[in-house]
Amino acid sequence: MGRAQTDIAEIVQANDKLLKALITLLAMRDEHLLDELRTVFGLAALEGSELGQASAPAWRRIRRELAMIARLVDDDDEPTASPPPTFS
Repeated sequence: MGRAQTDIAEIVQANDKLLKALITLLAMRDEHLLDELRTVFGLAALEGSELGQASAPAWRRIRRELAMIARLVDDDDEPTASPPPTFS
C-alpha cells in the first residue's frame, strides 16, 4: 500500500472514531438521539433522498454501529474494563 493510501486509511479510521465518539456524547445528553437518527434514515429512504440511499451492507453496518453506540450509552454509568487510550 502506498503512502497516500495509508494516509487515507488513517484519516478514515480517525474520522470514524471521532464521529462515533461525537454521536455517543450527544446520545448521552439526548436519550432520543439514536431513535431520531434511525427515523431520519428511514424517512430519507422513503423519500428517495441521497441520505437514504446505501447498499444493504452499508445499512447493516449503520445498524451495528448505532447498536454499539446504544450499548455504550446504556453502560455509561458502569466503570470501564480498561483505562482510556493515551494520545501521543
